[in-house]
Amino acid sequence: PRAVLSLYQAMSGGVDWGELSEPLIDHISPVQGVVFVIYIAFTVLALMNVVTGVFVEGSLRRAKQEEQQYIVAQLRSMFR
Repeated sequence: PRAVLSLYQAMSGGVDWGELSEPLIDHISPVQGVVFVIYIAFTVLALMNVVTGVFVEGSLRRAKQEEQQYIVAQLRSMFR
């Protein structure tokens, strides 16, 4: 349970990566520290990519709706 909390805190910015990776490097193995940092970096980048994708998709959908509304308004004004 505490390990999962530490991973969450590292991903969300609650705890610096150095505070969590130093005990791994010093007391367990430098390889474990490197694996931890790579895991956190990958997870944070993947999470940011998903969040960015959601915003971009929503913006593109709204832009398409606005374009369709503009075209309809232009056609209506042409035939009045």
